[in-house]
Amino acid sequence: MGGVNFRRDALRSGLETLAQPGCLATSFEFFSTDDIDRLKQFSLSLPMRKARPVVGAPGREVTQDFDICFPAPRQDALDDLTSMLEELIDDIAGDTDVLDTPFQLNDLAVQHYPPQSRGIGVHMDSLRYRGLVFIITLDGSSRFCVCDDREGSSARVLDESPGRLGLLSAPGFAGREGEGSRPFHFVDRIAGGRLSIGLRHNIKPPD
Repeated sequence: MGGVNFRRDALRSGLETLAQPGCLATSFEFFSTDDIDRLKQFSLSLPMRKARPVVGAPGREVTQDFDICFPAPRQDALDDLTSMLEELIDDIAGDTDVLDTPFQLNDLAVQHYPPQSRGIGVHMDSLRYRGLVFIITLDGSSRFCVCDDREGSSARVLDESPGRLGLLSAPGFAGREGEGSRPFHFVDRIAGGRLSIGLRHNIKPPD
């Protein structure tokens, strides 16, 4: 998966950016074409189920229009990916205090949005996810946005096109806690479908 020094430097720079005041999401070049192709091939081999069309408490409902493999198996290319990111974080964490350690990616999901999908509505990730959320898009054309509130105000596009690594802040990153530690975000404008991976550190991991 690319050169170790390049990946370490890219991730270190990304963490420094994310730690800046007011920054809750960032992305940067990280993967080679071969990396993405291998992850795509593995992801497409996984069994998928239809996500629940609406989740969330009354007044905080979130619409979902995608198929999902969750929990995705930590095997093959997906195991290589998670192990590599954990090792890099462990290495970098010795020089920074932005993350609690040890940091384990124990919550893995693969999502496939069909062409013309409605995507996923504005939401924040659960407070049970700590430190960082990794987003890796493998295929397709869509719009991933962060915004200021549940109405989608001041939406800003995060470039997480194939080859880039997306980082979202979560509680515990850079001393952040509570509601202001994680961004509102959504996915829409899915023209030709979308295949993506989400990796998280879950303090209440799935069975």
